Amino acid sequence: MSVKLAAEGTDVDYKEFLEEKHPISWLKSVSAFANSRGGTIVWGVRDKDHAVVGIKDPQYVNSKVSELISTRIEPKVQYTLSTVVYDDKNCLELKIFPGPDYPYYCIINKSKTAYVRRGDRSEPVTNIELNQLILRGMNKTFDMLVTPFTIRDISFTLLQATYNESADDPMVLPRDLISMKLIDEGDYATNAGLLLCDQGVLNQSRVVCTRWKGIDKGTVDEDALDDKVLENRSLIALLFDAEAFIKNNSKNPWTIRGMRREEKSDYPYKAIREVLVNALIHRDYQNIGSEIHVDMFDDRIEIMSPGGMMNGSRIQDLNLYKIPSMRRNEVISDIFGRLHFMDRRGSGIQRILGSYEGFRNKPDFYSDNTAFWVTLPNRSEEFRRKKASYGEFKDKESTNSTITDEMTDFDSLVREVFRDKTSTRFIQFAKNHEGNYSFNRNNLAEFMGITDNAASKLINKGLKAGIIRREKRAVYYFVMKKHISEDK
Repeated sequence: MSVKLAAEGTDVDYKEFLEEKHPISWLKSVSAFANSRGGTIVWGVRDKDHAVVGIKDPQYVNSKVSELISTRIEPKVQYTLSTVVYDDKNCLELKIFPGPDYPYYCIINKSKTAYVRRGDRSEPVTNIELNQLILRGMNKTFDMLVTPFTIRDISFTLLQATYNESADDPMVLPRDLISMKLIDEGDYATNAGLLLCDQGVLNQSRVVCTRWKGIDKGTVDEDALDDKVLENRSLIALLFDAEAFIKNNSKNPWTIRGMRREEKSDYPYKAIREVLVNALIHRDYQNIGSEIHVDMFDDRIEIMSPGGMMNGSRIQDLNLYKIPSMRRNEVISDIFGRLHFMDRRGSGIQRILGSYEGFRNKPDFYSDNTAFWVTLPNRSEEFRRKKASYGEFKDKESTNSTITDEMTDFDSLVREVFRDKTSTRFIQFAKNHEGNYSFNRNNLAEFMGITDNAASKLINKGLKAGIIRREKRAVYYFVMKKHISEDK
């Protein structure tokens, strides 16, 4: 019986045979899977084409794998080994379970190295990743660690005032600071205390906000309509100030009517609050040289926070409605929950998606091993583009004008936007894609024989002219395929 094997990726690794003389080729995957979210190694399958070749002596391979894991992986990793049959051939399947005794090292030539999974590769951890694994092994997070600062060096006026606005029992200082794990019993502040104190002691808590001209980044001096660096303040102040920056730079900001926030705005308040809160509480504060970035464009907001998914997965590969709740900073998350800035049930992504119900353009989530991005489309821009795209042809569609006439109108519009040589090739590219096939700047650059930057400029012109729409990050469509010329 023929079977279709999953592609080699974050949690699957295929090996044609057992490498005994150089076991690092697969032992590093054992370390990486244990340090990440677990995974499977299958012997008897070629990794290049996934052809099933089988193994001759499953029992011997089983024993050898167990022996090498026992002597070369430290501490002891949790796993299962079993013989499986693919295409009537015997293969060996090794399932590695994650944790809990992080980090897991691979020992080769008396040298110890911890690995993590990046896509379909097992790579050595960075210093920051190693520190994170050590903390996970201690069942601690960075914000729990005690610092040299004492209660006499810092204050918590904003935290106390914000807490007392919604809590039944007022916050009592300094007593409650201990129960909240902002200071220890010796009056020394934790990292969470430094992040939530009025002074905002940790520099890596900065938030850099920029309102760019148009839909692309440029230079701050020439292409930024507004920019602010928010620093030296509590995470609470950072949240409020970042919200204020977004509101002040929105053409249609949210408003408050009585006790209710109006959502007929460029961006839904619920989504803005949720994304900013997630960026502040889940970012990797061990990465000292980084900060949260809030980049506003005409058609969207992009919010980037340092630190990818904790378990090594990529958000774009997952079901957004089934993302497990994992907290990189336990203390900060707990405080924000008490302040009612977030839902402790971990349903933030669902609320972000729900705030765009009924809109064509949806929020986009993307992550790698170093950062996490959320893109929120400008809802007012979607209405404007629909009007620009369809309103221009409204009269023609209500008459007996032929499709050919409408196609000619599209050609004319393209020729008004681009030069002769460019417009001819551009129309041909549009004809190839019509309105049903997405493209990106690399596709356009290759077809046109130009650089990626030049392709980006063409796309920007097309967006402004209403003949291209942006679906999400780096994904575009031509608007109204019936306007694509058939005679070019």
